[in-house]
Amino acid sequence: MAVISLEPRRVAVAGTTQTGSACSRLGLGIILTGAFVAMMDTFIVNVAAPSIQADLQADTADTQFVIAGYTLTYAVWLITGGRLGDIYGRRRMFVVGLAGFTAASLACGLANSAGELIAARLAQGTAAAMLSPQVLAIIRTSFVDPRQRARAFGLMGAVQALASVFGQILGGAVTQADVLGLSWRPVFLINVPIGIAALLLIRRAVPESRSPRADGIDWGGTLFGVVALILLLVPLIEGRQLGWPGWLVGMLPVAVVALTVFAAVQIRRTRSGAATVLNAELLAGRAFTGGATVVLLFATTMTPLYLGYTILLQDGYGDSPLRAGLAFAPLATAVAVSSFIAGRFIRRVGARAVLTAGAVLHGIGSGAVLWVCLAAPAGLPGSLLPCMAVIGIAQGLFVTPSLNAVLDGVSEGHIGGASGILTAMQRLGNALGTAVLMLPFLAAYDQARAAGATPARGYTEAFAALCGAVMLVSLLTAALVYCVPLGRSGPGLGAASPADR
Repeated sequence: MAVISLEPRRVAVAGTTQTGSACSRLGLGIILTGAFVAMMDTFIVNVAAPSIQADLQADTADTQFVIAGYTLTYAVWLITGGRLGDIYGRRRMFVVGLAGFTAASLACGLANSAGELIAARLAQGTAAAMLSPQVLAIIRTSFVDPRQRARAFGLMGAVQALASVFGQILGGAVTQADVLGLSWRPVFLINVPIGIAALLLIRRAVPESRSPRADGIDWGGTLFGVVALILLLVPLIEGRQLGWPGWLVGMLPVAVVALTVFAAVQIRRTRSGAATVLNAELLAGRAFTGGATVVLLFATTMTPLYLGYTILLQDGYGDSPLRAGLAFAPLATAVAVSSFIAGRFIRRVGARAVLTAGAVLHGIGSGAVLWVCLAAPAGLPGSLLPCMAVIGIAQGLFVTPSLNAVLDGVSEGHIGGASGILTAMQRLGNALGTAVLMLPFLAAYDQARAAGATPARGYTEAFAALCGAVMLVSLLTAALVYCVPLGRSGPGLGAASPADR
């Protein structure tokens, strides 16, 4: 892989202002470190939750919000984080986000009460939302050569896949080891030296870039949009745990109205030339809106699939959190490998073909799980490992290649805002999928138990029902990919990539 010199210079990139060197291997490693810790902390607390609850004498609701609070603030601030990168500089906002994430991780590790830990987790999620969109934006603006950019996106997919599994394994291992009598606290404190090291190196290794046309941000619109997203995400994240009370269900139509008003106001402000938080030029192109929809739809399958598999292993077959985490290793390895090599396939056959193949293969893998659970349950859970590896290959062919394909059609001046929107679509899809696709899982389990099935059999049938739903959504995604005009130009969009013209 070619490495561009670190000698400072101004790099000319259409539609953006970038000063300093192009991103080196060290720089790519630093920004991927930020992506790693942000993703890892989405999962690492899950297996440490019982120890946290016992040590801090927290109730179940507090413990759930330690997990959900991070996801909530992470999701609602992503669009703002991406827009701030366009305006004030993507490296600068990455530094702000990573510094805040490191400080919040320290606060989490030192928390003496559930309230302190929840507050620190909310701050940690907000900081993650500041740094995460910059990872996509920096890769997109720093790697001009399509091959190098595809490799960088592939590495990002591999890193995020490994982070999701490493988080569960590390959370279980550290909690069981009780290092220095600190119990669960090292799951947060491990971020501190990593963050400090990255902050010390980033200025030399990562170039600064921003949009030359950025004209400030609509702070009133930002707060209104955050409130609207909270109204949408709180029910999706907490509804299943709370049993969907009426007041929580009532938040959903209010959220739809609020988001509609938010979009209308942002469109009007864009047309009048006023400052915005969501530049409506992005939404005017079918390529971007269609691509964002594809990203959201595929994301709905991932979190419920992971959650259902974890429940099957731990509650159905009695695996420890550490053993259950290790069961994800084949999937994560497959994601990492296929993410890294997906760029080669894209250069040969085009992004649309690779994304379609990934979505179809995801449906096939989910269908295989369905068949194994219903037709050959005697070999469970070990017999599921090859199926999960197939699902991992499919996810590697779709997740980061879809982001690269959509961003490839966005002009450099809008790349931060577009990155924030796409990352938010992923988080929204995760929450929506958990709320909707877990319904057949729960219904199948209740039906099986009512018929006298053992917990293992009940959760096996439940996971089969979930994978049937995942299969249908995956095939729907493949059909939608075929219809989306990937890479075509439009308002606020860049030129089409040759593979998709």
